[in-house]
This record gives sequence, C-alpha cells and structure tokens, in this order.
Amino acid sequence: MPNISIPAEHLANPIGYAIGNLAPDQTRPMYGFSTAMYKHSQLPLREFEAARAAIALINGCSLCQQFRSADDVPRYLEGLGEDPLIGVHLNGPAPDEEFYSNIGNWREAGGVYSERERLAIEYAERFSLEPNALGHDVNFWDKLKSGFSESDLYELTLACACLVATGRFVHVLGFDEGAVCDISAEAAE
Repeated sequence: MPNISIPAEHLANPIGYAIGNLAPDQTRPMYGFSTAMYKHSQLPLREFEAARAAIALINGCSLCQQFRSADDVPRYLEGLGEDPLIGVHLNGPAPDEEFYSNIGNWREAGGVYSERERLAIEYAERFSLEPNALGHDVNFWDKLKSGFSESDLYELTLACACLVATGRFVHVLGFDEGAVCDISAEAAE
C-alpha cells in the first residue's frame, strides 16, 4: 500500500500515476535519467546488473529486486516509446538466477562473479551505504582503476546515483508493494 494517497484505479501502477500527476515537472526528469541510463549504458550487462542488483537489495525495493535488465529493459523502453533494440540489455550475456540470488553474499559466492563484477558490487554497496568513506578511500580507488577505465567508472557512478535515487523513491513511498514498474510514455511526457 502506497505511503501517499493514490486513487484506487491507479493502485496497480502508482509510479505511473505519481509521475504523471504529482509534481510531474520534478519526477519526469528523474525518470528521464533512468531511461537514459538503461538506453545508453555501455557497461557490460553483468557488471551493470551486479551494481543494480546490489543497490536494489540495499534500497529494499521489491520491484527493483525482481527486475532483470535482460528481460525487463526492452519492455520498459518500449513503454516509453523508445527503441527496445538499443540498451544495456544487449551488452553481453545475461546473468542467471544464481547471480542474483548471491548478490547479498557475493564475497562468499566463489566463482559466480568475475573480478570486475565483484568490484561493481562493492562499489555499489559503498556508494549506497558509505559515500563519504568511499570518496576518500585511495586504496579502493586504485583497485577500481586497475579494473575499470575512467569512462567505465564515471558511467558506473552515474548508474549508481540513478539507481539509489529511483529505487529509494519507489520503496520509501511504498510504490513497490504489489505493483508493477510500469512507466508509460504518457506519464513520462
């Protein structure tokens, strides 16, 4: 049940209702950022999903935890009137369910994740939980820079910022309880 009043006929899609009706000039740009991230990311899909799934777990958003970019990004983009044949979902092989089920236990998950995927998860966790320490941890930044290009790190940072903001927005307002993550082109206009 949403934490703000949503008309009964919109309870199946409170996100779409809120974007289109409650402060739309403020929420549409936030979802424009989300759309751009899913549409234009050049990160390999598994690394993107490693960060996204870690943030979904931290944020507590049940919709985000169920989201699978390989399957759900095309529908998301198409619903916004975007080309579903362009996007992060096409950037390499999709993770399997073992990948997602071990996100919260990634340090002990053995060979489930590559080194870059592990770095993406750790970066997403630290970005979400301890940004001040992360910004000053020279040793960790050296480790990141040995595994990622500057461009990849910048893009990973943008993705983390977007995912933390949108996932917390959805979860804190209770939009993730029994709803769908469905943003139509009409709501986003």
